[in-house]
Amino acid sequence: MGSHSGARSDVGMDAVLKTARAEGLSDPVEIVPPTDSGSANVVRQIQRSWPKRQDSIAVDPATGKVTDVLRFADYPLLAKLTRWGIDAHTGTLFGLVNQITLAGLALALVLLILWGYRMWWQRGRGSAFGRPIPRGAWRQVSVSVLVPRVAVVAVVGYHVPLLGIPLAGFLAVDIVLGWIGRRRTGHAHA
Repeated sequence: MGSHSGARSDVGMDAVLKTARAEGLSDPVEIVPPTDSGSANVVRQIQRSWPKRQDSIAVDPATGKVTDVLRFADYPLLAKLTRWGIDAHTGTLFGLVNQITLAGLALALVLLILWGYRMWWQRGRGSAFGRPIPRGAWRQVSVSVLVPRVAVVAVVGYHVPLLGIPLAGFLAVDIVLGWIGRRRTGHAHA
């Protein structure tokens, strides 16, 4: 069997990995094979716990030679900050310490939201911030002001569901509590 004139030989993944090691890439690495005959193998470091290990190289599959090198040190400052920000946000930067910090921030945010709801529902008992806005005060706002604001809140709530769903839940609970409060005061006056 003869070889086709257009066919390219492949040096193999072991040779590509050996070339990557010679270029200074250390584990863990990811090797992405070429997508077509004109592409190269891409080897990149995937270590996210320390932000300086993000180098990548392109290796010609036919010759095993390096065709391109991209060092993390050569990234522009904003690209580095973006990479670090994503890794910090996803909890992979600095490992367990980052994950514990993110869990603490998430817990603090949940507690602040719950305390805010609690303060809102206790507003009728008097507070240091003056008289609360009475229930149903929104009915006195002109339609030309109310409708655009409700529309903006609905659009934002739809497109940011982690804001919209809790807001809808808060409004539902507030409506139910208002209804219960009106029934109690209605029975008390009867």
